[in-house]
Amino acid sequence: MTAQQLDVALKISAVFLPMLYLLVAVGYGFYFFAEHALAQRAAPLLLRVTLALHMTQLIMLGVRWQQFPAATVSQALSATAFAIAVVYALVEWQSNELATGLWMTTLACFFEVLSSLLYTAKPPYQEIFHNPLFSAHAGFGLLGYAAFAVAASYGFLFLRLYSEIKRRQFSVFFGKLPPLEVLERMMVGALLAGFIALTGALVSGAVWANEVFAGNWLMDPKILVTIVTWVFYGLSLGLRRLRRWQGRQTAIASLAGFAAVLFSAVAVNFFFTDLHGFV
Repeated sequence: MTAQQLDVALKISAVFLPMLYLLVAVGYGFYFFAEHALAQRAAPLLLRVTLALHMTQLIMLGVRWQQFPAATVSQALSATAFAIAVVYALVEWQSNELATGLWMTTLACFFEVLSSLLYTAKPPYQEIFHNPLFSAHAGFGLLGYAAFAVAASYGFLFLRLYSEIKRRQFSVFFGKLPPLEVLERMMVGALLAGFIALTGALVSGAVWANEVFAGNWLMDPKILVTIVTWVFYGLSLGLRRLRRWQGRQTAIASLAGFAAVLFSAVAVNFFFTDLHGFV
């Protein structure tokens, strides 16, 4: 494809991808509220088709600009939506449970709609996005934090259902969720996926920084925050594995950890640097 053809295809995808994610969320909604048999078969299939098209769009972005497709806010939001949907698809496949699809695909749809609203045809040139190691670092990081967002969502659903079971009063939205043990398994699966991805981000980022930069890059605020995050989630998974923590403690940890991640990211970006201080 020529550059002009890629530009046209990317503009079209920026319009249609949010609509596809909305259709996916609607399909899971039909299954959640009505337990519709057709929705049970169609929603996962439509999710996979949407993910394939979304991956194609991200590849086209990389080919068109010859850089990692997260050079703008719009691209980063779209990559986040894709990562959330991928993590949910993996958790759904592992658990064979569709009842939480409405919540997770709606979250992905939200990010993709924001990406479409902020769409810019030409991203600014940033040399750092052409480095394969940095691309791996950023890609693993996005996937890791998206997985933690999914885990935090499951933590919220777990705590709400836990509270309703204790009160023996079930709402329309939370009363149809799967059992606590299923939610816990899905939450832990998302946490594990995030921990593995963040490990990949740390390893690829360390190799990249060692090759490109001299000096004490390890003391960069964002790197320190990432290491603390990695240790926190690693300890949470370890305590859950040793059965020192049950589902409720793990759910609280997933929410608290992600809240701390968001706060730290905002604080570091506001007070220190947009990317890395040593770049």
